[in-house]
Order: sequence, then structure tokens, then C-alpha cells
Amino acid sequence: MKWSSLVAGRQISQARLFFMGCLLSGGLVYPAAAADRVVTLSTSLLGEVVSMTPDALEFREQGSAGRPRQIPVDEIVSLVLESEPPRVTEARQLLEQDDFQAAAAVLAEVSQVELDVASAAARGEHAYVKAAVAGRQALASGSDLDGGMAAVTDFLDRFSRSIHRYEMIELAGDLELAMGKQEAALSRYRQLAKGPQSLAIRAARREGETLLEMGRAAEAAAVLAAAADLPAGNAASRRERTATKIGEANCLIRLNRPAEAVDLIRRLLATTEPPAAADEKGQRQVARAYAALGRASLAAGRDQDALIAYLTVDLVHNQDQESHAEALFRLHELWNRGQYPQRANEAARRLETDYPKSSWASRIGQARD
Repeated sequence: MKWSSLVAGRQISQARLFFMGCLLSGGLVYPAAAADRVVTLSTSLLGEVVSMTPDALEFREQGSAGRPRQIPVDEIVSLVLESEPPRVTEARQLLEQDDFQAAAAVLAEVSQVELDVASAAARGEHAYVKAAVAGRQALASGSDLDGGMAAVTDFLDRFSRSIHRYEMIELAGDLELAMGKQEAALSRYRQLAKGPQSLAIRAARREGETLLEMGRAAEAAAVLAAAADLPAGNAASRRERTATKIGEANCLIRLNRPAEAVDLIRRLLATTEPPAAADEKGQRQVARAYAALGRASLAAGRDQDALIAYLTVDLVHNQDQESHAEALFRLHELWNRGQYPQRANEAARRLETDYPKSSWASRIGQARD
């Protein structure tokens, strides 16, 4: 298994290539603009979007007289329609960058006239971005969770054929989890198993992670171990399987089996190739793997191994903010333990400067108090 490049189209300069999907009420086929563009995990295509469902995109390439090709939703990196209002494209970009306030402001500038002349798919995309911004902003801030949930569920009720359906089901589960409704969240995550193969693995992974948060580590470990054995025939599935193995390692740590967790992560890292520099998601996944290795090593009493793992996160794979904040906190502890106060203080300073709102920075402050 290799660390697949998840952003094969990143080198393309057009600012309009961002994650999107479109819908078609009732599954009707509609004519699409000739300048539609889709970027998959392996290629970039120009042509016409013929139809869409929650599972796949039907796409006819330019110059092709044959039947349209079916592209599973889990293989789509980005999609943009020519009929899409430019502000919707801009708002989606801001959404991808987690700039929810700016995204909401841009969406407010989309006029009804623009939507009236846009295709049904483009209007659906506007509805998706608007609901996703509301849901993710509520999740990030921890405020108005009910409002965010209402926006997401309204979208799910109105656009049952959207290519974003599984994404929004997962977001609904995340919001329910934030509201303390773990069983409802589990029910949402399990719905992902109805999608393409990578989503079947993702469904089990999210279920296992939630069970672990609920303190049911043994049950979570069994779910995650079974998920790792599911078919993984494409790059998206292999990415999910890797995330599942990292989750399994976290369960083993919680079950006081850290040596097994160390072995699992080491095997995972040894059998994969480093992601490309442009592969942001792959880089973040490697960071999470090394952070898990650090946790397992600490739990096993291997401070030197933990130090190396966390230094790898800090110096090489620091793209994942949560993992990097954790690494800086643990480096502060390990440098102090090894009687290197200057290095420990530097790690603490960087943690408080770079991630002032993280729980790890709060722990530094509490230790000083």
C-alpha cells in the first residue's frame, strides 16, 4: 500500500477547482456545460456532466462519442460547472480553508438572479455550500449547534440525490456527537456504509472512533480491526484503511497494549511510501501516524522512541495542527524529563504561540499555575 496522492490536480492553476458536488432531483439527466471539469485521484477531465447520484458522477469527456464514464464519488477530488455562480466557487474555496465567516459573507452576495439562470446542479451546489458553512461553523465554534444541525438536516431532506449526501450525513453525525448524542451520531456514521467501498471503511472507522470516545475501547478495537480487512481497491479506500489502522493503534493504547500499538504503527509506516509534498491530506495522515507512535511509545515506557516520533512530527510532518500541538506538548515534557530545560521551554513557547487555543496549550498553562 502506498501513500496515494490525494490532490492529483493541485498543480492545476484554475482557482475554481475545489471540492464540490451537484444534485439532480429525482435522478433526471440534464445537459451540462461543455466546460465542466472534474479532477479525480488519477487524472483531470474536461467535458460534460451528464448526471449525478450520491454514489457516482456520469461524465462525458470532450471529443468522446462513446458512453459516459462512471466516476465513483470517493474518487472525485474536485468538480466545477461552468454555470456555477463565481461567488459559490469562491465560497467553497473559503469553506475548504475553514474560513467560515468569510464564506458566509461571500454567499450572502449571491443574487437570486444568478441562481435563477444557473443549472439545477449549480443551485444545489449553492445550497450545499450554504448548509456546510452553517454546520461546520457551529461545530468549530461550539455555539448554535442546533442551528447548524437544522441547516444540515434541511439540506439532507431537500436534496436526497446530492453528490454531497454522504459528506453531509457525516457532518450531521459530527454535530450530534458535539451535542452529546453519541448513539445518534453512531447511527449517522453507519449510514456511510451504503456508499462506495472507501465509505464502507470510513463508516466503520467513524463508528470505532466514537466507541473509543465513549470508553468502549475493546468494542472499538474489534470494529476497527474488521474495517481494516474490508476491500480497498482504490486510493480512497487505501487512505481510509490507513486511518483505520491508526485508530486501531489508539484503541490498543487505551487497552494497555502499547507494545502491540507500536508494532502496528511501525509496520504501517514501513509498508508505505511518504506522500508527495503537495499531498496535504497524505502529509496530515503521516503526522497522525507518528503522533500515535509517540503515544504508544510513551505508554510502553520507551521515552527515547517517543522523543524521535514527536520530533518527526515537529520537524518533518507538522501539517496536522492537532498532532503538531500534541508533539510540542510531549516534547516539552520529554525535554524536561531529560533535563534539557531550554529545549523544553522552547517547545512550550512555540506551542503557546502557534496553537494558543488548543487543549495542549491550556495544559501547559495549567502546569505553570
